[in-house]
Amino acid sequence: MSKSLLNGLYVLLVFLSTAGNSIAAGRYDAKTSILTFDCVEILLNNIPVDDVDLPQAVRLSLLINEDSSLSILVLEEISITSNCDTSFELSNNILSDETRVIDDIYSVTIQYNPEELSFTLLSADFLKRGQTSLWVISDGVNELFIGGTIHVLHETDFPLPSSFLEAYQLADTVLFELDPKEVVPDSAYDDILLPEGQTITQLFSTSVYTQINVFLNEVGYYLLQFENAKPEYLEFVLFYLASEQAGYGSGVDDFFSTTALSDFKAVSGLETVQEHFAALDDSADFSDTDLDTYFSELLAYIYNGHLSVDIDTDIRNWREGNIEVFANNNAALKALDPVYFEAILATRNRNWVPIIEQYLATPEIELILAGVGHFAGPDNVLQLLEELGYSVTRYLPQ
Repeated sequence: MSKSLLNGLYVLLVFLSTAGNSIAAGRYDAKTSILTFDCVEILLNNIPVDDVDLPQAVRLSLLINEDSSLSILVLEEISITSNCDTSFELSNNILSDETRVIDDIYSVTIQYNPEELSFTLLSADFLKRGQTSLWVISDGVNELFIGGTIHVLHETDFPLPSSFLEAYQLADTVLFELDPKEVVPDSAYDDILLPEGQTITQLFSTSVYTQINVFLNEVGYYLLQFENAKPEYLEFVLFYLASEQAGYGSGVDDFFSTTALSDFKAVSGLETVQEHFAALDDSADFSDTDLDTYFSELLAYIYNGHLSVDIDTDIRNWREGNIEVFANNNAALKALDPVYFEAILATRNRNWVPIIEQYLATPEIELILAGVGHFAGPDNVLQLLEELGYSVTRYLPQ
C-alpha cells in the first residue's frame, strides 16, 4: 500500500443511506460489527488515478468497537473491477457510499490515522429509518399492514426492525399463514402421508436411507419416525432440522404469534393446516424422480454450507427490504419448477386476497404476516391487491 494513499485517506465522510430500492454497496454485519467495502475506486478530481505509486482500487473493512471507535481490519490494494461499489476522491478526502447500520440510516464521519492504521468515529447523525419488508394497504378509508417474514432467524437478528414492532403495536388483530390457535384434527395430515402399506424407507436404496438416517441421528431423530411421510414432507422436515442444526431458531412469525398470544391480542390465519399441507402435497410429484439422487443432493447442499449461506442472504435482503431479489428468485422458480411455484406461491396468494379484502373492509387495523416470497415476483399478493384497485405503499415512518 502506497503511503501517499494512506495519507489521502485522512478523513472519510461516509453517508450511510439507501437510495430508492438500490442495494447498498458497503455492508454492515451486525453479527461481527464489521463495515466492509469490497471495492473502493480511487479518483483524483473525479477521474481514475493514473499514477504508478497509487493503486486504482482498495478493499476496506472496518471494525466498529464497543466505544464507537473504528479499527482497520483490511486495507489492501486490489485490481479495479467493473462493478466497483464505491469511490474515494483524493482531492477532498471523501468516500461516497450508500449503506445502512442495521435498521437505521446515519450520516457518519470517520477519521483515519495513517500512523496507527486506525479509525475514529467523529460523528454519527441519524437521518431516517431504513426500509424493510413492510407495506400499508388502503382502500381509501381503511388500512392494514402486510409484513413479509423470514421463518427462521439467528438470535443476533433480534430485535426485529422497529417498523414491524410499531405495526404490531398499532394492530388490533394479527394474521399469520396459520392460525396459532387452530385445533388441528388428525385428518389434516392426510395429504402428507403415503398410501396405506407404503413407507418412506421403501423408496430409498440402503445407501441413501443410511445417509438420511445419519443426518437425522445427528439432530436427535431417526428416519423411522417419518416412515409414513411423503417425500415432499420429509424434504420440508430436513430443511427445518438442518436450519436448527446450523444455529437458526424461531423466525418473525413465531416471535409475533408468541407475543400476540401473550398480549391477548386477536389472532387468525390465512389458511388452515389442512390447506397448508394440501399445498405442500400439490407442490411436487416424485413419481418420476430419482429419489436417491434428489435427497443425496439435498444432504450435500446442507453439509457444504450452502443452506446457511442462502438463509443468511434471505435474512439480509428481508431486513433491508430488497424485494427485487425475491422477485427475481420467484421469477426463476416459476420458470424452473412451475408446479411448485403454482402450489406454494401463486395459488395460495390468490386464495389469501379475498380474506385480506374482508379485513380491509373493517375500521380495525390488522397486521398480516407471511413469508416474504408471497409479496414479490409473479402473481404476488401485493400485485393482486393493486390490480383490484387498492393502494400499496411501503411503511417507512420518518
